[in-house]
Amino acid sequence: MSKILLVDDEQNILNALRRELHDHFEVETFADPVAALEHCRNTQFDLVIADYNMPEMDGLEFLKQLGRIQPDASRMLLSGHADIDTLIRTINETHVYRFIAKPWEKAELIASVEQALSYRDAILKNRLQANRRRPSAAAQEPPVFRIVLVESDAHLRTLMARSLTDENDHGSLYGAIQQELQQGASATKFQCTVESFENAHAALAHVEQNPCDLIVCAQSLSDMDGIQLLSKMRQIWPDVARILISSEPDKSMLSQAINEAAVQNLLHLHWDNYELRANARRQAWNLHQLKTATIQALAARELLRGVQH
Repeated sequence: MSKILLVDDEQNILNALRRELHDHFEVETFADPVAALEHCRNTQFDLVIADYNMPEMDGLEFLKQLGRIQPDASRMLLSGHADIDTLIRTINETHVYRFIAKPWEKAELIASVEQALSYRDAILKNRLQANRRRPSAAAQEPPVFRIVLVESDAHLRTLMARSLTDENDHGSLYGAIQQELQQGASATKFQCTVESFENAHAALAHVEQNPCDLIVCAQSLSDMDGIQLLSKMRQIWPDVARILISSEPDKSMLSQAINEAAVQNLLHLHWDNYELRANARRQAWNLHQLKTATIQALAARELLRGVQH
C-alpha cells in the first residue's frame, strides 16, 4: 500500500484528508512542517501533500527541503488561494505534481493522488531500465541532451535555438546546479542538440519516433496550446523534462500547466511583440532565463533518474 504524508497546520484539514484517503492508502499526518521534515529523514513516503499557508514554514519551502531529503517522493500542494508569483515559484522550485484546491471534491482528490503515484512509478521504472542499460562509470561519456523546441514565431525560435546550443558558460552553470542539487557533485561538460518546430503536430510526429530529454514550448502555438502539447509529450515519454513559456500567465493556466501537463518549469517571458523582441537588454535577460531553466531542468531530471556523471 502506498504511503502518504499529509502536512497542514490546521488539524481539521488533516482529519478531513485522512478520512478521504485512509481506506486507499497508508496515511501519516503532521501539523508541524519542521517535525515532518525530521520524520522524513527516517521514513520514506511515496507522496507528500502539504498546505501552502503554514505559519512556521510555508508549503513552498517545505516541499523544497523535502525534495532534498526524498527526491523520489511525489509532491502536491494544498491551497485555498495563491497569487501568480507563488504559482510560478512553486512550479519552478518544487516541481509539484498537482495543486489541490480548498475545498476539494473527494473523487478528484483520490484521482489526483492515484495519478501522482502512477506517474512516480513510471519514473522509477524508467530509471531502473536506464540503469540496466547504462555502461560502467569508467566508460561513460558526458551526456548529450536532446531538446525539442516548439515556437511558432520563426525569429524567436531561431534566437532560442541559438542560445541553447551556444556552449559558452553552459558547463560551469550545469556543474554549479549539479552541486546544488547533489550536494558536491563534480562539474560536468554540458552538451545538447536542439530540434526546433513551428507547430505542435510536427513536434509530436518527431517525438513519437525519437526520444528526447527536454521539451521547451510556447503556450501560444498555431495548432494547439502548449499545455495540451506537453500533456501529449508526457504520455509518450513520462520522464521527459517540460518547460512552458508564456507572456501572460494567469492562475487558471498555471494550475492547468501543473495538473494536466506536470510542467516542471514555467518561464514568464515578455517578448511577444516587436519592441520587446528588438530590445537587446530584454532579449538577453529572457535568453539567460531560458538557458538557466533548461540546465536546471535537465540537471534535476538526471538526479531524479539516479544518473551520476
